[in-house]
Amino acid sequence: MERIASIMLLAICLVGTGYLYMEHVDRLAADEAAAAVVAEEAATAAAAAEVEAAKIKFTIPHDNDAFTTDITVSLDGSESFDSEGDSLSFYWDQISGDIVYLESFDNNTTTFRATTGEYTFKLTVSDSYGSSSSENTTISVAQEPNTPPEVVVKVY
Repeated sequence: MERIASIMLLAICLVGTGYLYMEHVDRLAADEAAAAVVAEEAATAAAAAEVEAAKIKFTIPHDNDAFTTDITVSLDGSESFDSEGDSLSFYWDQISGDIVYLESFDNNTTTFRATTGEYTFKLTVSDSYGSSSSENTTISVAQEPNTPPEVVVKVY
């Protein structure tokens, strides 16, 4: 009888230990999943910050003219080069933003008039052998800053 009781007690201990072990494994899995979510959120935030930092920012200058709503932006790819010295051709393409008129789409530089908003352009540079590479540039244009007038009332 004592032997049966010992075997039953041992079985109960093994089941209890197994249960506790499974609880521990489940807790570890949940902690790892939570850590993975936090790491993914941090990576997403870092990537978004990197994209934001890469934007070239302009503000329409305050010129005491309320009707000024745009600014001239110049895009310059003239420092592009081919390591073998091949002649280059350029092609500017607007990827996103309100449609603008590019002064030239096939020179190493171009300009356009931008209103408030974000614009993304792709410059593709090709050599005379047909090899090419591209880079996107995002420009963010902020509206003309303006502070409200100060009100002064005098009573006589």
